[in-house]
Amino acid sequence: MVLGNDPYGNPHRTMISGRVTPADAMSDAEWRVFAEGANHVARRVMDEAGIRTVVHQHIGTLVETEAEARRLFDMTDPSVLGLCLDTGHWTFGAGGDPVAAVREFRDRVWHVHFKDCDPAVMEASRANRWDGPGSVGHGVFCELGKGCVDFPGMLEALDDIGYDGWIVVEQDVLPGMGSPRESARRNREYLRSIGA
Repeated sequence: MVLGNDPYGNPHRTMISGRVTPADAMSDAEWRVFAEGANHVARRVMDEAGIRTVVHQHIGTLVETEAEARRLFDMTDPSVLGLCLDTGHWTFGAGGDPVAAVREFRDRVWHVHFKDCDPAVMEASRANRWDGPGSVGHGVFCELGKGCVDFPGMLEALDDIGYDGWIVVEQDVLPGMGSPRESARRNREYLRSIGA
C-alpha cells in the first residue's frame, strides 16, 4: 500500500514545491503525530492484509525533501513501513540523487517509480517560483532518458541491493507529447536501450 498525504492538499507546500527549506518542515509535535499515524496505518495494513506499506515522497506533500524522508524513517518501524522511491520526485523535490537514496535506504526501498526530471525546467521552476502543478505543467517530469536521472545507475544500485519488486514507469503526458500510448512506447524503447 502506498501512503502519503494528499499532494497539493497543503497550499503552502504546494506553492514551495521543489524549494522546501528546513524552516518549512513540520514541528516536532507534528512529526510525532505524523510518524505515529504512519506506524499505525502500516501495522494495521500488515495485520489485516499481510502486506507492507510504503511512503511516497512527493512534491507538494509534507514529506518532500531528503531530510524529511530521513526523519520519517528514523521515527517509524522498519518492519512495516518502507519507501516508494520515485526517481523524479526525489530529484526535484528532495534535491537528491536517487541512486544514492537506494544505497542509503536499501532496507526500506520496497517499491520504485521510474520518472525522469528535466534539469532546465527544474531550474526555471526554482527561479520563477512555480508551484507544484505549474512545474508539472511546464514539463519538469519528462520522458525517460530526456532528463537528468541516472537510470542505468538506478538499475545497478537496485541490483546491488537485491531489489526484486515492481518498478512502475510514471509519465505525465502533456500537450505536444502525443498520446499516452506513444509516450509509453518511447519510455519502453528507452528502457530497452539500457538493458532493462
